[in-house]
Amino acid sequence: MISVGIRELKSHLSQYIELVKNGENVLITEHNRVVAELKYPGKEESNNNIQKILNKLANEGKLIPAKRKSTQISKIQKQNLNQKKQGDWWAIYQDSKEDKF
Repeated sequence: MISVGIRELKSHLSQYIELVKNGENVLITEHNRVVAELKYPGKEESNNNIQKILNKLANEGKLIPAKRKSTQISKIQKQNLNQKKQGDWWAIYQDSKEDKF
């Protein structure tokens, strides 16, 4: 694992990105304190693992799943399909506030 200050990272960003692509984790520091970490993104399977754990906890009664309005869920799904990327969380948040009143 490599540690680098923000100024150094800005100056040589492409070199550090190349290291990350090759599997290296890079800790970003500010005034000798770690403030962020760059690492290669994991596979999307991790979301499935999280969902399995949440389902297991819910089945054991240790977790109560959040409930959403079906209209809100459909809005989020439509936005995600239309944008081919993660929805604009601020717009979704604002929409959810407007639906309550």
